[in-house]
Amino acid sequence: MDVKYLIYGRRLAKNHTFLSGPNINPEVKLYCKEHDENFIYYCMECSLPVCKICAIKNHKKHDLSEIKESLESIKAEVKIDVETKIRKLQSNIIEIDQGTHTHQADVQKVIQAIKEEGRHLKEMIDKKVEGLINTVKEKDTRKVKTLQSVSNELKTALDKAKEQQKFYQDTQGIKDTTKLLQKLKQIKSQIDQIEEIQIPNMPSVKYDKKTVADGEIGKLFGDLKFGETVKKEENPKPKENVRVTRTAKQYRYKCYGCG
Repeated sequence: MDVKYLIYGRRLAKNHTFLSGPNINPEVKLYCKEHDENFIYYCMECSLPVCKICAIKNHKKHDLSEIKESLESIKAEVKIDVETKIRKLQSNIIEIDQGTHTHQADVQKVIQAIKEEGRHLKEMIDKKVEGLINTVKEKDTRKVKTLQSVSNELKTALDKAKEQQKFYQDTQGIKDTTKLLQKLKQIKSQIDQIEEIQIPNMPSVKYDKKTVADGEIGKLFGDLKFGETVKKEENPKPKENVRVTRTAKQYRYKCYGCG
C-alpha cells in the first residue's frame, strides 16, 4: 500500500466515527460527533457513514450512497456470499461422500479379484499336484508289474533247481557207478535247461523340490496400483452482481464553484 494514501486516509478518518457493518442501521438515528448531524450517507470508498457536512468537507469526490440503500446492497451481497459458501461446502461434502463410497466399492472389487485369482492359482496348483501324483503311481504300477513278473519267473526256476537238488541228494545212496553217472548227467542236463533270467535295472524315483522366493510367488499375481483421481478444475463462476437501483439524490446545498 502507498504510504501517502495511508497517511491521507488517517487524516480523513481522524475525527470520524467508525461503525461495523451490522451496526449501520438506518432505523437508528446515529450522529456525527464532529458536526452533531445525522448520518445520512455511506462512503463506499472509505466504508464509513458520513453526515452532510462530512460529505462536503472530506468525501466530496467519493462515491456516496444513502445509508439505507448501502445497507440493502451489503445485505444482498453478504446473503449471496453466505449462500454461495454453503452451496460450495455442501457440494464438497457430497463429493467426499460419493468418492468415499466409490473408493470402498473399488476396494471390495480388488479384494474379490485377488481372492478369485488366488482360488484360480490354488486350483492350478492342486491340479498339478494331482497330475504329478498320478504320474508317480502309474509309473510305479508298471515297474512293480515288471518286477513281479521277473520275480515269478525266478521263483519257478528256483523250484526247478530245488527239485534237481532233491534228485542229487537221492543219488547219495546209489552204489552202482554206471547208474549214478547216468543220474548225475540227467540232473546236470535239467539244471542247464533252467534259463538264466536277467535281473532288470531297479527303478528309482525322486523329487527335487524347488525353493520359491516370495518375489517369484508375486509374479503369479497381478499388480496393485494405488493412486488418486485428479479432480478437474472447475471454471470459476463469475460472482453474481447485485444490481441496486438507486433513487435520485436530493441535495440541500449547491456549490457554485463546482457547479
